[in-house]
Amino acid sequence: MYTKETAEHQFSFTHDWFITPELDKEDDLVRIADAIDWVSLSEKLAVFYCPDNGRPALPSRAKVGLLILKHLKGLSDENVVSELKANVYMQYLCDISLKEAAKFMNPSSLTRFRKQIGSKGIKLIEEEVLKTLKKARVIRGRRMVTDTTVMPVNISYPTDIQLLDKIRRKAVALLTQAKDLGVKAYRTYQRTARKIVVTYQKIRKHTIQSRRKTQKKLLQFSRRNVAQLKEAVTEVQSDKAQSASETKEQFVHDAQEFIGVAETMLTQQQQVYLGQKVKDRIVSLHKTHIRPMVRGKYPVEVEFGPKLLLNLRDKYLFLEDVQFNNVSDSQLLEKSLQGYLERFGHVPMQLAADRGFWSKENHQLAEDFGVKKIAIENKGKSNYLKGKPFRERLRRARCAIEAKISLAKRSYRLNRCLYSIHHGEEMWARLGLMAMNLKMAMRYG
Repeated sequence: MYTKETAEHQFSFTHDWFITPELDKEDDLVRIADAIDWVSLSEKLAVFYCPDNGRPALPSRAKVGLLILKHLKGLSDENVVSELKANVYMQYLCDISLKEAAKFMNPSSLTRFRKQIGSKGIKLIEEEVLKTLKKARVIRGRRMVTDTTVMPVNISYPTDIQLLDKIRRKAVALLTQAKDLGVKAYRTYQRTARKIVVTYQKIRKHTIQSRRKTQKKLLQFSRRNVAQLKEAVTEVQSDKAQSASETKEQFVHDAQEFIGVAETMLTQQQQVYLGQKVKDRIVSLHKTHIRPMVRGKYPVEVEFGPKLLLNLRDKYLFLEDVQFNNVSDSQLLEKSLQGYLERFGHVPMQLAADRGFWSKENHQLAEDFGVKKIAIENKGKSNYLKGKPFRERLRRARCAIEAKISLAKRSYRLNRCLYSIHHGEEMWARLGLMAMNLKMAMRYG
């Protein structure tokens, strides 16, 4: 059951205090807490809860506040809940008293909250934060700078042998569960395969022949184990016994989901072994939607994560789109302009972008949108902007987005996404940018 945010509520910063502590009103957290309309935000998030049934939920202000603090301070769920017990400014932002904070929330509550509201709920929070920025009148000008960046996800660097070994180990683990459910034991060659992998890892430099030999052996082991797992699933499904029925259903669900991914990856690995090109190659057993992004930039030429389309207006950075394929920047300008229009209700007067966005069609598209001054660096030696007075101004303005992206990655955790839930990458990016924009507005606005 949802708990509405009202003037009189169960949890409050002043609920258990005999004397309310005096806080520095110029502190960033105090200014953020006073600027956001928490009642309006609570009403928006109420759609994700049952209004009149179930146990009352914890206040939305506290959970949203902790999500903001998580990216402001660069903390994990466990650490941000622990810091809440000791930091009075964090308690003020979440509107929780010192006594209540000591036993207020388990870190798993934040995980359940993110799953419950999903990316739609994060967008509602972002809308309320944007409303706060507009109310404070800190966003000035009508210049839009657009760019893209890759946000790496939390996976190890994939190699063919590593991926095959992960498939094999996962299949063996599921076969062990099947054995506990009464399925006959299979000869998995687990120790032999592990010995081959360890021997390979101990060698510092590999020849092409040794690498292909190990890859072929692991392909055989993985295929055998996946085939054995399919037989085990069939045997579990044919068993009509009622004992441990929930456990069996969960095992069948997990095994079937794994088998579908594993068979696709084994087919791709066979194509790689034969020297064939592989389209939409899976590089992670647990995050199958992640694709390699070949950027060709120093120091990492290939990154594994989604491509973020970002717009910069004044000093504030906003996420417009998330792409999991390496789409050319030139195909994203329309989404960038449309996102700006929906967010602010008008088109920008000036547009700056790097040469990745250049095409004659994009230049015409910007003119059709009503942009007056367009500065997209064109490819090649000729430059259509040469001699125009606004060229250098917009070129210098475009450099600002590079600094903002760097700041977001260094200080607001856009350097690596740690969420594994559905749409987790988008949620992580929006929360990080939201925290950065709020701190920028409260400190310099």
